[in-house]
Amino acid sequence: MAGGKSSRMGRDKGLVPLNEEPMILHVLRELEILKISTKIIANNAAYKKFKLPVYSDIIPEKGPMGGLLTAMENTGAEMVLLIACDMPFITANAIERLLKNADKEHIIASMSNQKINPLFSVYPVILKEEIKKSIAAGKLKMTDFILKNQHVLLPFEDEKSGKIFNNINTETERKEAEKKWKD
Repeated sequence: MAGGKSSRMGRDKGLVPLNEEPMILHVLRELEILKISTKIIANNAAYKKFKLPVYSDIIPEKGPMGGLLTAMENTGAEMVLLIACDMPFITANAIERLLKNADKEHIIASMSNQKINPLFSVYPVILKEEIKKSIAAGKLKMTDFILKNQHVLLPFEDEKSGKIFNNINTETERKEAEKKWKD
């Protein structure tokens, strides 16, 4: 998912360079390791340079919930894995662990430090109508949606979760991440 407003960054986060490469590229490389069919949900045609299908939100201005619906409307799969473009430290191992626990009936939501991470989770496509209802009702909080539906919370405390789940939302966080990466 790369279609956010990026208001704190001031520019499209997925395209912001991190170690001289767009932030989203770090995520795409990990997905490529696992040979996962990947699509980008973004409202910016610049993402087409990654040679992957890019889909704009079918219902604009609905945040990640709208992005999830867009992903579901554009897949033939039974499940959708959501990963935010601003999580460049995510690893193929973490993705694989999440997918190994996935099933067609439950949301598999990652947890780190007692917090649910809805943008590193797997959603069964059978929930598409529930997502539409939530959007129509203005209920856009992803965590509430997860908890309201059948779900499994998968803790990632044993991973280097302090690092892999780092979101980079500001220029200061980007600079800190580059420094840590180089160290």
